[in-house]
Amino acid sequence: MGLQGPRTAEWFARAKGVLVNGVSSGFRYWGDEDTMVIDRGEGAYVVDMDGKRYIDYQLGFGPIILGHADPTVIAAVAEAAAGGTTFAMTTAREIEAAEAVVGAIPWVEGMRFTNTGTEATMHAIRLARAHTGRELVVKFEGCYHGAHDYVLFTTAGSPVEHLGSRRSPVPWQASSGIPEAIRSTIRVLPYNDLEAVERLFRSEGGRIAAILVEPMMGNCFGVMPEPGFLEGLRRVADEYGAVLVFDEVKTGFRMALGGAAEVFGVEPDLGTFAKSMGNGFPIAAVGGRNDIVQDWARGGVTQAGTYSANAVGVAAAKATIDLLATGEPYERIRAAGRALMQGIEGILAEEGVEGHVVGHWSMFSIFFAEEPPREFRDVARHDADLYEETVRGMIRRGVMPVDDGLEPWFVSAAHGDEEVARTLEAFGDALVEAKG
Repeated sequence: MGLQGPRTAEWFARAKGVLVNGVSSGFRYWGDEDTMVIDRGEGAYVVDMDGKRYIDYQLGFGPIILGHADPTVIAAVAEAAAGGTTFAMTTAREIEAAEAVVGAIPWVEGMRFTNTGTEATMHAIRLARAHTGRELVVKFEGCYHGAHDYVLFTTAGSPVEHLGSRRSPVPWQASSGIPEAIRSTIRVLPYNDLEAVERLFRSEGGRIAAILVEPMMGNCFGVMPEPGFLEGLRRVADEYGAVLVFDEVKTGFRMALGGAAEVFGVEPDLGTFAKSMGNGFPIAAVGGRNDIVQDWARGGVTQAGTYSANAVGVAAAKATIDLLATGEPYERIRAAGRALMQGIEGILAEEGVEGHVVGHWSMFSIFFAEEPPREFRDVARHDADLYEETVRGMIRRGVMPVDDGLEPWFVSAAHGDEEVARTLEAFGDALVEAKG
């Protein structure tokens, strides 16, 4: 039996008549009987077309940090939209939003807005290449940096058996339609392996423009950087004149107001931000050191976008950051996230199931294996079938994480004690059912 109720199934049939697979992003398709159609969001909940409410841990794949339809953000957006949305000039709201971003992230000296995380990483790579005069970019296995050609290699959906040896990884192309020549511009390494980074730079350091890294693996079980890894990347980048880019599309404004630099104490040269910055509205940014970002002002490096800094996006960003800056949303997220992580660990122990809760209290995953993961290749040890069956059981009980363990559970400020209690009950019942 699928997850759709009768009206949701009816709406999905309509969707398939006009949208390929009934979706506008491939990650949203769960099969013809399980793909959901959502009517609305309310705080910590989403409601499907049958009126069934689900405690939401997808949160739009991470953007919803305050809760769905936060009234303060909605009011700011409505006021902005009433005055027009897209202009061919800078606006006061854009300036105020940029001041809020720079005020929240002290190491960012200059920035520009864009619309999506994909655009942000694309512009950051171009800027790093222009600044260094080099072409190669280093990324890490299992990290996802958007849907543009330059980064669609060895992402979280890659088959581990096709990645080659750890000492000499093979960049696995994640999509057809990417020119073969682009493969020559990318180098892929295992996450948390500083020795591999140092070895690559000794060989090709003079050709490497950038190290692009998720400071916490946002698409691979929430794997955290081991002590010294980010510090080591900072040191290697400095030694060889490469640009260190933190892709904070997921971690930015979610782990902390100041993002990964605040949490881990390591500052990159450039950062990309999106998702939680606008509580679900389309807004993104690239920011960093002035000696790099001012290359845009010096000329010759293209950055453009018709909808960049549109009134709706920047109004959402300003309102969201102002609320986050009070600290109260983080207190609520921390309380709910820690209670969930500890509660799930307790249920796993109680049921005698080998597993670990991995990540940060704002975004975490459950890894079903004897030992916790430290890199993407460890995905081969995860019991994906048990995880999927458990999550499907939770969804039937009104609790909705993503059914792929690689994608973290996200927690918002709208998740409280009641949601935590219901989630733990659903997880325990679904786990017992799934393990038979």
